[in-house]
Amino acid sequence: MRHDSLLTAVRWSHHVLAPRLLDGDVVVDMTAGNGHDTLFLAQHVLPRGRVFAFDVQAEAVEATRLRISESEGVTLIHAGHEDFASHLPVEQKEKVRAFMFNLGFLPGGDKALITRTETTLRALREACEWLAEDGLITVVAYPGHEAGRTEADAVEQWMSALPSDKFETQRIGFLNFRATTPFLMVLRKRTP
Repeated sequence: MRHDSLLTAVRWSHHVLAPRLLDGDVVVDMTAGNGHDTLFLAQHVLPRGRVFAFDVQAEAVEATRLRISESEGVTLIHAGHEDFASHLPVEQKEKVRAFMFNLGFLPGGDKALITRTETTLRALREACEWLAEDGLITVVAYPGHEAGRTEADAVEQWMSALPSDKFETQRIGFLNFRATTPFLMVLRKRTP
C-alpha cells in the first residue's frame, strides 16, 4: 500500500503502540476527544482487556461514546487526566500497558478549552507509577499556539530529564516542516 506522505504524529502513536498491545491489556486514553484513540485502543485490547478514557469536556465524552457504540470493556470518565488515578481500580497499578495523550483542544470544539501544562505534567508523573514494565506513554503535542508550545516544551524537558536506566524517551516528528507542526513523544518504562 502506498502513502502520499509520512505518518502524522497521531498515526505514529498508533503505529508505535499497535504491535505492543494484546487482547487482555489494560490501557488508558487520557484525552478522549472525539474518541479516535479510544476506538484504536479498544480494537487492540478487547474483548478481554479494559479501556479507560478520560476527558474534562462532557461533549468529548459523548462524542467518544457515539464512536465506540457501547463497547463492553470500555469505561468513559468525565474528568481531567490529572485525576485518572482516583478512577482506576487500584489493582491496576503498575499493570497499565499504555497511556495515550493527545494534547491541545477538542477538534471541532471550543479552542479556548485546552490541556494545561501543570495538569498534563501531573498526569504524566502519576502515569509512570501506574505503567507496567515495558509499557508505553504516547504524547501528541501541538506547538501551533503559545500555550501548546509551552506545554510541548515542558513535556519534552520533563521526558528528557527522566533517568535512562528506568525510562527510554523519543521524539518523532517532521524536521523540515514548520516548527508548529504536531509531533509525538514516546516514553517506555524499562524492565529492571
